Amino acid sequence: MARSNGIDQTEKARNAARIIRTIWKNPLISRYEIAERLHLERSTITHQVNRLLELGLITEISEGQAGPAGGRKPIHLAINKDYGYIIGIEMQVEAYSVVAVNLAGEVLQFKTAEKLITSEHFIKDVLEIAFTFAEEMGGTERLIGVGVGMGGIIDSERGIIHYSIPLHLTSPLDFMGAIAERTHIPFLVGNDANCCAWGELAFHKADGLKNFLFTLVQFRSGNVALQEYGGVGVGFGIVIDSKVYTGTNFTAGEFRSAYWTEGNRAQFSIPYEEIITVTRNPHVLERFTRELARNVALFVNTFNLNKVFIGGDIEACNLDVPAIFTEEIRHNWMYPSAPACESTYSTLGEKAVSYGAAGMLLYRIFTSSHLPVDLEGEQDPLVLALHL
Repeated sequence: MARSNGIDQTEKARNAARIIRTIWKNPLISRYEIAERLHLERSTITHQVNRLLELGLITEISEGQAGPAGGRKPIHLAINKDYGYIIGIEMQVEAYSVVAVNLAGEVLQFKTAEKLITSEHFIKDVLEIAFTFAEEMGGTERLIGVGVGMGGIIDSERGIIHYSIPLHLTSPLDFMGAIAERTHIPFLVGNDANCCAWGELAFHKADGLKNFLFTLVQFRSGNVALQEYGGVGVGFGIVIDSKVYTGTNFTAGEFRSAYWTEGNRAQFSIPYEEIITVTRNPHVLERFTRELARNVALFVNTFNLNKVFIGGDIEACNLDVPAIFTEEIRHNWMYPSAPACESTYSTLGEKAVSYGAAGMLLYRIFTSSHLPVDLEGEQDPLVLALHL
């Protein structure tokens, strides 16, 4: 029995999505290699690739080397980085940052602004920030989706914010469900440090990153942040075997120093009265960095991680933070050989979370076959985002 045209079109769209994902994961792959990986007929690959080339979703980069038997040289394929853009937003208590990046992770536009964010208006504020910024980018026609990063315990798979101290969210908020009622554009939400880790995974695929830690350090000068936790926020994004690890209850990466003392409002042993001066007092800054590095060292050596990214506001401080991390990791290491772990800045500074949130959305759409934004039954989110 012949299939209906609707079912046939759905299968074609899904095949197109599979091809795009394969190209994204394997830049400079040939048509033949795609057919081998996906077990699809060569004619199907040829038809779909030609269609994707016409749509401008992919591009032909260069010719490869002919095989030992000669014949035609394979033409390499890659995602067209300028096909569309992604918005990443960092939501704080008294401000937000928003960035637009292309599909290669190149920053197109960035801005930060003061705004008091409350749980009552959180969804409205996120949508307003995203769509206002999209208009500045020329509209939503080329918008692939929006990633949102914030502090808190977040189930990013289901889009549920369970708890957030900075935003005073004490009961679960169905972020994804609330967004889906208002727009078909994919929106994802994630913990801020986890977003940074996703950003490294999404935009540095060629580096072969598999096991690493992203240490996010933020210094906030707003009255609410200073009064409640000393203005210093630290969180970890943990990546094991190329996957962001969120833990059983989505609290992996939430941090309190092993040296923390009872009653201290800050996350460290340093008294609250001192830690609020961390950006102005070089002595306190070094004590803070040393204590953080010692906590990181235990984790890095226990799990044998090969890289530590250090990102956020701490990148602008006049202190060689990677050198201190390297020293403490080496000090904690129990073998005569040097630990095989590199500590480095992320180079993203104040863009770390918003950029990472964009990377989270890109990574999840291009590697997953389902997202909680399914508005048309089991339809693939890549089909929705790229209008396949």
